[in-house]
Amino acid sequence: MGPASNTRHEYSSLMTKPHVRVAVGVAALYLAALMAIAFWPTPVDRPMSGNLTTVITWLQTHGMPGFIGYNTIEFAANIVLFMPLGYLAGVWSRTWWLPVAVGLGASVLIELGQAIFLPERFSSVFDVVANTLGAGAGAGLFLLLGKWDQHRDAPPGAPSSGTAPAEYVRSNPPPLP
Repeated sequence: MGPASNTRHEYSSLMTKPHVRVAVGVAALYLAALMAIAFWPTPVDRPMSGNLTTVITWLQTHGMPGFIGYNTIEFAANIVLFMPLGYLAGVWSRTWWLPVAVGLGASVLIELGQAIFLPERFSSVFDVVANTLGAGAGAGLFLLLGKWDQHRDAPPGAPSSGTAPAEYVRSNPPPLP
């Protein structure tokens, strides 16, 4: 196997049973909250929509760019909402593409469920795009943190991921016996 299997072994050795239980518990709570938000019978922001509009208007009169309105904030909120899903899927799969596919699939199913079963909710292609971007960003964060861990744990002078091993060996020959 390659370096990925070695990293997986090192990572899994850090995950004791209590760590795994906590991680699974946090993931379950997150997924339950995501489903509650996604399938709430009415728009989740309805009770405070007047306050949101007031806050956005106040922020715009105090320097926030005018193009940042309710739709932009909702789009960004959907990205943030799906980042943990992408991160969790990245932890599970160790890839970038599977979390993106999971985010896309989950988002399409959520939007279809809202369109079919929740007449007061509004399905949107923009939500699918934002949710998928969020899952991708979460997976990217996981992979970035993984690279950072590898770099941090590497011995001094070890090649970075951008350095070819042959260059490293030529510039750092082994000591003679």
